[in-house]
Amino acid sequence: MKRTFAIAALCLATACGGAGGSTTSVSTSSSGGAAPIPIADLPQVAVSAAPSQTFSGMLNGVRSGAGAGALTYDSRLGAAANRHANDMAANNFFSHTGSDGSTVGQRVTDAGYQWNLVGENIARGQVDEQAVLDAWMNSAGHRANNLDPRFEDFALAKANSPRGPYWVLVLARER
Repeated sequence: MKRTFAIAALCLATACGGAGGSTTSVSTSSSGGAAPIPIADLPQVAVSAAPSQTFSGMLNGVRSGAGAGALTYDSRLGAAANRHANDMAANNFFSHTGSDGSTVGQRVTDAGYQWNLVGENIARGQVDEQAVLDAWMNSAGHRANNLDPRFEDFALAKANSPRGPYWVLVLARER
C-alpha cells in the first residue's frame, strides 16, 4: 500500500534563530563538529514514557471541537517519538530528519507500527504540555496535523536538555 506522509515542523524564533516564523525544519549542528551519537548508544535523557492524561484530554478536546475523532495512545509510536526526542536532545539539533538520516516513517516502522498515514510535530523550549500544544495549535501546519480526522493513534515524547525540552508528537493510522 502506498504510504502517505503528513509531516510538519515547528520552528519558533528560538529554534530558527530569528523572528521570521518559518515553517520549515531547521537543523543546527552540535558544537565542535563532533560526530552524532549513534541511535543505539543514545543516553536516556529524561524522556517521558507516555503523555499525561491531561495532554491526551487537551489534544482530544481540540480534535473534538473540530469534529475529529479521539486519538488513542500507542506505545509503538511512543518508542518512535522517544527515539527522536532523545536523538535531538543528545545530538543538539532540531529537525524531522534524525541524526542517522531517519524519517518519521522509518522510525515508526522500526518501532513495529505498520502505518499508512503518519505525521510528526516537533518543538523545542516549551515548558509544559499546555505550552507545546498551544504553540502547535497556533501554527497552521501543526494545527492541521493535530486536527486531521484520518489519524487514529498518537504519542508524545519530551526529552530534557540544557537548551530546553525537545518535544515530539507522532500521529498515525495503521494499515
